[in-house]
Amino acid sequence: MAVSLLAVPAGAANTAAVTFSDLGDKSTAVAVESLRLLGVLDGYGDGTFRPGTVLTRAQFCKMAVYAMDGSGELGRYSTVTIFPDVKPSHWASAYINMASKNGIISGFADGKFKPGQTVTAGQAVTILMRGLGYKDEDMGGVWPQSYLAEAQTNGLLKSTGITSAYAGLTRAQAAKLFLNLFEAKRGTGEGAV
Repeated sequence: MAVSLLAVPAGAANTAAVTFSDLGDKSTAVAVESLRLLGVLDGYGDGTFRPGTVLTRAQFCKMAVYAMDGSGELGRYSTVTIFPDVKPSHWASAYINMASKNGIISGFADGKFKPGQTVTAGQAVTILMRGLGYKDEDMGGVWPQSYLAEAQTNGLLKSTGITSAYAGLTRAQAAKLFLNLFEAKRGTGEGAV
């Protein structure tokens, strides 16, 4: 799956501070507003973004599909069952199935995806690195540290505050990761642009 090379919308930096009432940090506000305008993420109906809230695996998968410009293909994945715990009736089934078929996500050893489980920083970084064309077999060392080390080198982790691969990924960290995705160094695999 190719990563879309969309430019950050003009004016995003100027309007970011007022879009969501709970974003006090300017760099997070710019990342959130830029990605909101690109359709990758959104806030809540009460006008908040809730930057400290951790994401589930399903929520992050949906964001990854939108960031990688894959939403146009969702229809063909809406009736597929790849993971026994993600039936076609699950709200994120098309996103999860598409990401799985394109090799950017995988399930657990028991064959399940566990969509409601918190996504860890290591899992999120692995998904985005695969979207950038990095392959598991090219990552030396132990997962997920090998992916985090490469993500640090290619610029994906810049200003995210991610220090542990096993910590839950917050909405603010995800916004910064996705913004960095557009500038990160691409791998040489199939998904690379």
